[in-house]
Amino acid sequence: MSIMISTLKKYWSSFLSSPQKIFWLYILLNMIPSLLLLTSEPYNIFGKIVLLLFPLGLYLIVYSFTKNTGLIQLILFPLIIIHAFQLVLFYLFGEDVIAVDMFLNVVTTNPSEAGELLNSIWPSIVFVCVVYIPMIALAIRQVRKKVYLGSKFRKYTIPAGLLLILVSYVLSFFSINQNTGRFSYGKNVYPVNVFYNLNFAIDKWQKSNKYFETSKNFTFNARKDSVADKREIYVLVIGETSRSENWSLYGYDRKTNPLLEKKEGLVHFQDAITQSNTTHKSVSIMLSTASAENYGVIYEQKSIIDAFKEVGFKTVFLSNQGGNHSFTQFFAESADYYDNIRSMGNVISTVNNHDDMLIPLFQKYVDSVPDNLFIVIHTYGSHFNYRERYPDEFSVFKPDDVTEITRQQKEKLRNSYDNTILYTDSFLSEIMDMLQAQDACASLFYASDHGEDILDDDRMRFLHASPNPTYYQLAIPMLVWFSDNYKNVFPEKAATAILNKDKPVATNSVFHTLLDIASIQTDYLEHDLSLVNREFKVKKRMYLDDHDQPIFFYQANLKKEDKMMIEKRKVYH
Repeated sequence: MSIMISTLKKYWSSFLSSPQKIFWLYILLNMIPSLLLLTSEPYNIFGKIVLLLFPLGLYLIVYSFTKNTGLIQLILFPLIIIHAFQLVLFYLFGEDVIAVDMFLNVVTTNPSEAGELLNSIWPSIVFVCVVYIPMIALAIRQVRKKVYLGSKFRKYTIPAGLLLILVSYVLSFFSINQNTGRFSYGKNVYPVNVFYNLNFAIDKWQKSNKYFETSKNFTFNARKDSVADKREIYVLVIGETSRSENWSLYGYDRKTNPLLEKKEGLVHFQDAITQSNTTHKSVSIMLSTASAENYGVIYEQKSIIDAFKEVGFKTVFLSNQGGNHSFTQFFAESADYYDNIRSMGNVISTVNNHDDMLIPLFQKYVDSVPDNLFIVIHTYGSHFNYRERYPDEFSVFKPDDVTEITRQQKEKLRNSYDNTILYTDSFLSEIMDMLQAQDACASLFYASDHGEDILDDDRMRFLHASPNPTYYQLAIPMLVWFSDNYKNVFPEKAATAILNKDKPVATNSVFHTLLDIASIQTDYLEHDLSLVNREFKVKKRMYLDDHDQPIFFYQANLKKEDKMMIEKRKVYH
């Protein structure tokens, strides 16, 4: 044993005094993300060679720029942060680079949500720390001890790096992204594409910061073309991370919707998908005319709340989601009344509030504001950590005490997630009952922002907002409910919803359907997107990709497992 320890000490001492060995260690550790991406990216053989050669050549040149490679490593500390972020992302999703939406999620995710996620992905955090913290410590020691590269070594590594970059450039002309058919350094080669995405995210952030200026003169020129003889109350409930796969309304084998299944006046759309698997984009699509096909209009137009205000409705926005400087918050603050139970002033509360805490607020506005009302309720729904989303009395499917995200915990994850759906069922049913009790012409529309992966197949995918969606993230519940009074006043609209219930729909229909339900006309209302209009047309359903470009959802880098589920569930494509 003493001989072995002595040998290890001798080797370690030799390593620390060898600038060439340290140089190659830096190269290897920087190449880890590229090596992982080599196994997952959908490139042809030339694209994969470029994915390997370009960063290798780049690092050879950069680390040979001066004899003091330790100083170079310390200067490149921001790149280490990027590497760490990339490895955590790979742990979560097993593919792709840090997306634009990932950068935006960093600044729009509330602290409690982030804490719940970090607690569940601790193995990746430990791995990153084990790999890169010693690397930084080694660089500091190298600078202090002046362990420098010789000029002769650098004389060979710089030309070698240049040659590798030149070869990769030539091969890039033959490279293909098999999903898009296109290939570029900016979008396909790590780490260039990460900085491209970061710049894209910064540009989006700056444009959103100017929203109030760029949209201030916008008007829908809305008008009411039909008025009920009773007070009108229209409600939009935005679900969170709820996938149709676990709703018994959609054929799930557990009774997760016992109340909604018996609800009179309820129409659920059998084949609904989201246009984005990220909350900040999906919800903004629901609340505006923006869609995957024309998302850019989000920066210059106002939301559905303003359309209702233009025709005399009082508007209310109730939220169980922390303010996050996104379009959702901008739209929420434009309402006549805005209550957020997860924020206290400008401070986001880390207290876990269940969605039913919104119900007394809902009742307060219905009772105290005599005008026609348009109410948006943004729930926390089925967001991870699932067990935190419902009170104990809804702990029906057991065991549900989830402690970590592992294959061994899959049953608990499923049980706790199903309990969140059961709780949503109760929440929606109670809101509908409250509306039915009013002497009002009322309707409620519900749609989830996106779905969720829950270790469903051999890929062991978890959560949502991955750079590439899955079937489970796309397929969502979407439903509309009409009160008896509404069906008496507008029987054709209610009947038309039933006619359209089996047609393929997407979240870009929400805005247009709600305006049509309320008989609000504007040049921005597209009748062929309204689910209560006989002009509704089945269209090719698009997905909003990471760079805000529309792509046919079936071609959004779905894998064979996703396409098998699409065929099994008879999702129109």
